Amino acid sequence: MQDRGMAFLTKQLDFDENQQKQAEQVFHQHADKMHTYELAVARLQKEIFKCMAQDVPDSVHAFMYADSVGIWREATQKEFFRSSIAIRQICNPEQKRKYDELMQNMTKRLNHSWENRPGAMHHDSL
Repeated sequence: MQDRGMAFLTKQLDFDENQQKQAEQVFHQHADKMHTYELAVARLQKEIFKCMAQDVPDSVHAFMYADSVGIWREATQKEFFRSSIAIRQICNPEQKRKYDELMQNMTKRLNHSWENRPGAMHHDSL
């Protein structure tokens, strides 16, 4: 998945060879961190399930694990921001404009897909 993302950006932004090398380094660092974060969240979610699956659920520990999941998800968001900024800094002014458009479109699509999920809360439902 990561390599396709890099290939897509490289093509869309028309990166030269030097920019491609820089972007590849950013993508690899990003992928390594994201993999670590995903493993941590998966481990914690298993622990939460173990707490739920007991005859007397252990909500104290389940909530502690859930708090830790939140910390890892926050780290994930920060890593996404860090790597996005690193890619943007590789770009020339015209590429930055195109990159900003791509990121805005991606954000719109992600928000749209979440809003259209069954049972999703809509902004006016609060």
